[in-house]
Amino acid sequence: MVATVREHRIGDVRWTIVEGPREAAFHALGAHAAADIRTVLAGLPSWPVTARARRSPVLFRAIESASQVEHPDAYAELKALAAGAAVPFDDLLLANLRGDLGAGDGTGCTDLAWAPSLLGHNEDGAPVFDGIGRLLTLLIDGEPGVCVWWYPGFLPANTFTITTHGLVWGIDSVNVVAPSPCAGRHFVARSAQRSSCSAEAVSLLRSRPSAGGFAYTMGQVGSPAVLVVEKAGHETAVTTVGSGLSWHTNHFRQLPPSLDAASEESLARAEVCAHLAPAEPDAKWLVSALTGAVYRNATDGDDLMTLSTLVTDLATGEVTLVPRGGAPLRARVADLASGDLAAVSALNGAIIS
Repeated sequence: MVATVREHRIGDVRWTIVEGPREAAFHALGAHAAADIRTVLAGLPSWPVTARARRSPVLFRAIESASQVEHPDAYAELKALAAGAAVPFDDLLLANLRGDLGAGDGTGCTDLAWAPSLLGHNEDGAPVFDGIGRLLTLLIDGEPGVCVWWYPGFLPANTFTITTHGLVWGIDSVNVVAPSPCAGRHFVARSAQRSSCSAEAVSLLRSRPSAGGFAYTMGQVGSPAVLVVEKAGHETAVTTVGSGLSWHTNHFRQLPPSLDAASEESLARAEVCAHLAPAEPDAKWLVSALTGAVYRNATDGDDLMTLSTLVTDLATGEVTLVPRGGAPLRARVADLASGDLAAVSALNGAIIS
């Protein structure tokens, strides 16, 4: 069956929408983004990961095997993406497992929330992704629609997630010092996107081990509540935030600190977050905090930059997306997840290009 890929721009936001059967859709996406995928592979600072994979080939292949066996759909998606882009599958696999081999992949992302209904996420990545990352909506046959911020060449799961079931979460990378031979964390996160509610997503994360570490700050539209889920290996810590400010950077706060390596940069951002005191805890304040106090510019020894900022109001389903260097885009969760261009365009008074 035929898959379609549509490329649009609304204001300063690039938006790719893919629709069709799973493998056909990812093959088409790979072909569509082939040049960007090659740019990412050429510019990704991955040499420590390559060295770790060569030093520990048994662990590398064990993680690959677990990913394929436990998450066959996500594994097939990555295979199809590589085939469509005409790049070696192992190159994409290694890129996607950068945070699962104990070598670290930077200290990306900050999540702020104001319980019970505001979620905010800064997507921090390498400069190679600046101008290449974009919104991606996946409309895979028989599955809920999913919208993410996408890095070409990566499974669409390691940034923020919005689904047609109203699920919303941001992910922070955590460097696990002694990874288990479990599935790659991107594969686990991609499988969680099919969940119908936050309870189901948490249940899946509890039951599916991952080699590397992720911290999820999640909620669901229409059911205001903030959950923070930390995951590494077979360990899972779930925290319900009753009220007030919640924050997370790139080290564990609930799981044992012996599991991870907390960088000075992550600790410094954590200290900034811990001292935030909103005068008016609303979406506007959350956007201001994320684009100010913890915004990153890949300067002064920092390797990463903030590529986009997303704030969601779970009570209303309203979203504010701020691309790096661009004007904010307003949208509704349901419209982004379903790829409703007309609705998003109308809300912003913008012309679709």
